[in-house]
Formats: sequence, structure tokens, C-alpha cells
Amino acid sequence: MNNHSPKDFIELNEVLSKKSFRTEHLPFVSIRQIHHWKEIEVLDDHRKYAASGMKSSYSFFEVVWIKIVTEMRSFRISNISIREVKKYLFDTSETKVNQEILVFHKVILKTIIDPTTYFIIIVRDGSVKILDKEVYNQSINEDTIDHHISLRLNILIWEVLSILDFNPDIKSIIQHYKTRIQSS
Repeated sequence: MNNHSPKDFIELNEVLSKKSFRTEHLPFVSIRQIHHWKEIEVLDDHRKYAASGMKSSYSFFEVVWIKIVTEMRSFRISNISIREVKKYLFDTSETKVNQEILVFHKVILKTIIDPTTYFIIIVRDGSVKILDKEVYNQSINEDTIDHHISLRLNILIWEVLSILDFNPDIKSIIQHYKTRIQSS
């Protein structure tokens, strides 16, 4: 049940948007992989905006994206396909420009605030979808989704939260999440 105000949503978005994490905080990826993915535009290269000599820092949302990229690569999904997934998740075109928060960010926020399971679906034809558990199961049962690979976002988000628990903001989010789970 959602007993959170829009203010909670906005405040959590602000906390998770802070660029608080560096590559050395991410044990699931190497610095070499990060640099390669920036070169081929799977990741945004913040260094071009930073003063020379500065290292890149990432928001929680970006860390989740990096985790998703590592998962997709473990399934041998091509970098070209990963860039298509990135376009979908981070689309700021005219159709989405009026939204204050990217759809990808909203899904992560919803997953943290209320126990919701979302899937990123990568269909064989190259299309990408984000579906909640109910719609995903319905799509499977009604045979309306072609061959695909799915990544369960709530699991990836929890993995990233647990890796970044040295950060006080993340530690607070984890504590809130555990309290909510125990009370339900």
C-alpha cells in the first residue's frame, strides 16, 4: 500500500540523483570496462564535463544502469543492443520531455518506496519494455510477448543498495526497506 507522499518521492529522487559513487565503489565492474563502455557510448562520459584530472562520479540511478549493463553482457547481449536499451530507458525525446523524472528513475523509486517488481524486457526484435510483474505474467500467459530476456529490477536494485551501504543515505534507505518488509 502506498502511504508515501509525492514529497517522499521527490526527496528520494534527490538523494539517489547525487553523484556520490565512484568506480572503486563498484566491485561488479572494472575500471577498464567502464572506460570501454564510455568510449562506445553505453555509458555517459561525465569526464568531458569535468575539469581535467577529475574522476567520474555516479548517481545511484547510474550505478543501477551499470549493474544492468554487466548483467546484459553476462548474457552476451551485444553493445549495440545495450545502447538501444539505454535509448529506451533514458529517452528525453519530445514524447517524454514533459515528464519531470525519467521513466527508468520512476521505476527505481517505485521499487524502493513500495515493494513492486518490475522487469526490463529485451525482445528478440530489439524492442525494450519495462513491465510490472502482473503485466509481465499476463504477457507470458497470453503469449503476447516474443522470445526475450528479462531482468528483474527489484533484485538488481537490492544488490546495488547492499553494495553501496557504506553511504549514510543508502544505509537509511536500506533500513527503511527492511522495516517495511518486516511490517508487511
